[in-house]
Amino acid sequence: MSRNLILLGGGGHCESVIDAAESAGFTIMGILDMPETVGQKVLQYPIIGTDDMIPALVDKAEFIITVGQIKSCTTRIKLAERVHNAGGRFATIIASDAWVSKYAILGEGSVVLHKAVVNANAKIGKHAIINTMADIEHDVRIGDFCH
Repeated sequence: MSRNLILLGGGGHCESVIDAAESAGFTIMGILDMPETVGQKVLQYPIIGTDDMIPALVDKAEFIITVGQIKSCTTRIKLAERVHNAGGRFATIIASDAWVSKYAILGEGSVVLHKAVVNANAKIGKHAIINTMADIEHDVRIGDFCH
């Protein structure tokens, strides 16, 4: 069964998440980004509005933060708070060609990109980004909002 998804952020990381989300069977409803980007597209998906639209979308889709992390995770934390305060839910995305042990724990809103491996007893925090081909070995702990 397909799950509806709204992406929060329309930059380069968004492109990687789109590919992983499609491979995992999600239906992408659109992207929320900066006002000046509304109407543009990321890959084939439209930027439908800004994060002011979050409350209107909480009953229509799950959310995933697609703002990457360059200097700090401040923007990612603020977006997570906005979704939570509006009563929204976060998806956890695992690319179809990634491998996550049934003994690993993934926090809500985390993304595991293509060919990444998350081994037994690894614990990934909330809203973490596990990049393409990353290898998270047994017993590793990755914190919330880490990239």
